[in-house]
Amino acid sequence: MAILFAGRSATPSEFVEVPDVVVASNGRHYEIGDRIDAGGNGVVHQCTDVADGGAYAIKFQLDLRNNRRLRFAREQELISSLHHDHLIVYDNHGQIDGIKKRRGHAGGKGVTAPTDTTLPFIVMGLANSNLTGLVKSNSVQPEVFTAQFRGLAHALGELHKKAVHRDIKPDNILVIGDRWVLSDYGLCHPHDLDEADRFTPDWEVVGPRYWMSPEANNRSIGRSDVISPASDVFQLASVFWFVVNRSHPTGILTRSDWQGPDALFDPIFEALHHDITLRPSDGTEFAAKIDAAIHS
Repeated sequence: MAILFAGRSATPSEFVEVPDVVVASNGRHYEIGDRIDAGGNGVVHQCTDVADGGAYAIKFQLDLRNNRRLRFAREQELISSLHHDHLIVYDNHGQIDGIKKRRGHAGGKGVTAPTDTTLPFIVMGLANSNLTGLVKSNSVQPEVFTAQFRGLAHALGELHKKAVHRDIKPDNILVIGDRWVLSDYGLCHPHDLDEADRFTPDWEVVGPRYWMSPEANNRSIGRSDVISPASDVFQLASVFWFVVNRSHPTGILTRSDWQGPDALFDPIFEALHHDITLRPSDGTEFAAKIDAAIHS
């Protein structure tokens, strides 16, 4: 049996046991491998397609409150509908029935919860690393990051046709081969979502800690700012600044703080404006400005 638990503690207080091999909705079998990463709602493991030996990542939703389960279902629908070289690749999805949550240390005697539950999962492309790890270990050269910035901005434009991401940060940009891809659509807000189906209450802070847009930060102090595609642009530009300068774009920025190609400073600086009306309105407009800067 494979042991799944959320969070980063080595001694989780709650976990589930699942079969070593799980079956997706189309009948394909995947063997669960090593744990890759985890957050508060779920966990990602490596997995292998039993039929052909292909390696993938498998994400399990472990927080099974109704709103979290529905949000995960929407994530699956969104990831399966998007296609771009710089967006995470969907492979499959499914669920494991009859799972019991257990409490206690995974290596000791767990106490079985009284009710069975169904555990949903998504199978997707397997990354070499994420952008946080890449930047911490290496200085990324301009000929590499320029092409990746362009691809990611266009990918964000593709995503913005359907949703606002709301959770762009270095950990959610994965390195797969020679491509950087935007991933983790768990907080995405689809444009066609009815108000009655909205899962995020007004009081809940939405966005990645340390990488939130001004609008998201303002909501956390009681303002009613709207998180929009331009908010995603701010977050992605913050990540670009981090890649180039190996520092966070905190405080008042000037050109003297910039260590990258001159042509890229203006579109990224503009995207980091506190005033949302001065930023590109969405990923498509941001990508156009980066394209123009590169070709100038």
